Amino acid sequence: MTEHPNAVAVRRSFEAWNSGRLDVLGEYFGEYFTDDAVLHFAGNNAMSGTYRGRDAVMDALARARRGRVTQSDVESVLASDDHVIVFFHLTSERDGKTLDVVQVMAIKVNAEGKLTEAWFLVNDQRGFDQFWS
Repeated sequence: MTEHPNAVAVRRSFEAWNSGRLDVLGEYFGEYFTDDAVLHFAGNNAMSGTYRGRDAVMDALARARRGRVTQSDVESVLASDDHVIVFFHLTSERDGKTLDVVQVMAIKVNAEGKLTEAWFLVNDQRGFDQFWS
């Protein structure tokens, strides 16, 4: 069975993230994201908030990656023409702290197949907040 094109796009983006290739992720932005895409991080920490537009989203992703050993292993992708849900196992290290959580990324997709809005939710919000504080 062929995987939905939106699932393929998400998997490619995670591969770029895991390789540390934010330049490639930036190239994907034009292909897979609208210019006014919105990214939401839940919680009460340094990453929490809403990021609007290409520059703000890419800056947030670069900040999340900067100076860290980070791995996001995709566990499941559920995709349709309108939505994508990604479950992934996230491990990260920074400033002597470690993070080991399952995160969910809920994504809205427009009629052209581009991401318009995404939410990051985590199974251990308290641990996530402590990691980023």
